[in-house]
Amino acid sequence: MVYSLRRTAANLWLYALALVFAVIFGYPLVWMVYSSFKTTRQMVDSVWALPDHVSFEVYRELIHDASLQRYYQNSILMVMISVPLLTLIAVMAAYVFARIRFPGRELLFYIFLAGTMIPIHVTLIPLYTTLRDLDWLNTLNALIVPFIGFNLPISIFILRDFFSQIPLELEEAARIDGCSTARIFWSIALPLARPAVVTVVILAVVAAWNEYVFALAFVGANNDAYTLPLGVLSMVSALGITHFDRMFSVLSLAALPVLLFYFLAQRQIIKGITAGATKG
Repeated sequence: MVYSLRRTAANLWLYALALVFAVIFGYPLVWMVYSSFKTTRQMVDSVWALPDHVSFEVYRELIHDASLQRYYQNSILMVMISVPLLTLIAVMAAYVFARIRFPGRELLFYIFLAGTMIPIHVTLIPLYTTLRDLDWLNTLNALIVPFIGFNLPISIFILRDFFSQIPLELEEAARIDGCSTARIFWSIALPLARPAVVTVVILAVVAAWNEYVFALAFVGANNDAYTLPLGVLSMVSALGITHFDRMFSVLSLAALPVLLFYFLAQRQIIKGITAGATKG
């Protein structure tokens, strides 16, 4: 009985703490959304007050805005091209580092891992000159290729650790049955590593959608190649402080895909986070 009461009290504290963090991190999003329905005058009069009435007219205008549509299209292309390529390269490289023995394997892995310690800002100038020589500046290629390169190390690290925890007995049994290394990878190892793959995909999707530094440095001179973060900054800067309704509406539309993605993939996110903790 005493133990049950203590456990209930501990759970209440955890729920209360979770509620506090939910308010801290969630309220700015809620405030941004309901502020998009307020006029600039209402924002000046009272920043925290609820809107007098709800109108979707600004959202209708923005949805039909050609520039915003182009920014969305570029961001979607960025995600749809870079994330599958990154995931495919990472899973194959991680499996090789985890299961296939060859001279210099550990050294090569740690060289890859060292990439996580290199700030992207110190590589902008050499990357800029390389992309200029390739004639890729102000195109989506200038975003996709560096993004894949800089996100490979952490992706390989996550996946290699998971592949290493898969029992060798499964692969040995498959080899006895005549399976090749490629068949073992595609039919056994990769399906078992689904939680880790989902984790990598989720991290990559969010990073690709929010990519800003490369966009600013490599496609900043071409408005047609702007992704959503850079395009939103351009639109917000142009609006200034005279159109708070449009500014918050643009920000809400930019955040909407990531919020929907988290909502739809929340179960997989939890599985991916807890998968490593339940292995042992």
